[in-house]
Amino acid sequence: MTKVIVLILIAILVDANSPARAQDKVIVGHSARAALSIGPLLYGIERGFYRDEGIDAVYVSLRADLGIKALLSGDIDYSYSVGTIIRGAILGVPVRNLTFDFSRVLHALMSRPEIPNAAALRGKRVGVSSFGATGDLAARVGLRSLGLDPEKDVTIITLGTDTLRHAALLAGTVQATHMPVPLNIQLRKEGYHELVYAGKILQRPLTGLATSIEKIHKNPGQVQRIVRAFVRATRALKAERAGFIAFAQKKYGYQKDVVEEAYKYLVDALSQDGFVEDSSLQAAIDEAKALAKITKPIQRSDVVDYSFLRAALKK
Repeated sequence: MTKVIVLILIAILVDANSPARAQDKVIVGHSARAALSIGPLLYGIERGFYRDEGIDAVYVSLRADLGIKALLSGDIDYSYSVGTIIRGAILGVPVRNLTFDFSRVLHALMSRPEIPNAAALRGKRVGVSSFGATGDLAARVGLRSLGLDPEKDVTIITLGTDTLRHAALLAGTVQATHMPVPLNIQLRKEGYHELVYAGKILQRPLTGLATSIEKIHKNPGQVQRIVRAFVRATRALKAERAGFIAFAQKKYGYQKDVVEEAYKYLVDALSQDGFVEDSSLQAAIDEAKALAKITKPIQRSDVVDYSFLRAALKK
């Protein structure tokens, strides 16, 4: 009996020190800094879901238009900007989306206090993250819903991350810009105007995990593990209201009432276990094709690989 116990203890010690237990350092990049669209990812890191899968996940903020370059060069391992990945994939860049956090955009077109309506915005400057990004699309759709032509009635300029757009709006560099949840809520409290919430009129994939085809081929085990952690994180966000609100308050520094209102936006927009409706994904593909002036057929499988997500959900 003693010999058996010794053998069991040795096996436990060997397993605990085996390479399989080592943490993979993984960098995930996206343009958001103060937006709760990256909330599921950051909450999953905080809750230890990625660590449980042997992944030391680190989030970095970078411009959306640099995301694919960083992914292909290996400077980041995964992108959280699914719209950018869709646009890259239809151009033949070897990247694929793996999962989706949200099935509708979490952006509102916000204007300065002296711009209370669409008429006052005519002839003014509107800031966007980068041309062709999901936020840019949200801003243009919002402008059209207000009866404004984005090409003729306003001047659209690129400003970069949410924090930079927020600063530009406060400084008056632009008179309006798209702001993510919960910055739209905070700005409303400060006297700025929400001209339109694009999430009501634009159902599109927003954030989620994406990577290079090279990563999929060379390290499918890691991809599977990070997708498993993703599933746990999105489910936890929905199930752990109080925990997520407390986390978001501490992480972002927002007041509790702001985060509580923002949480309703998030839950309403959450995808179904990482999937989005085919019609929504197809619309995003068609818009990307139009922007890039591509006429050849593009299949949904050309931009998304759900195989790891399906495998994760079976467990």
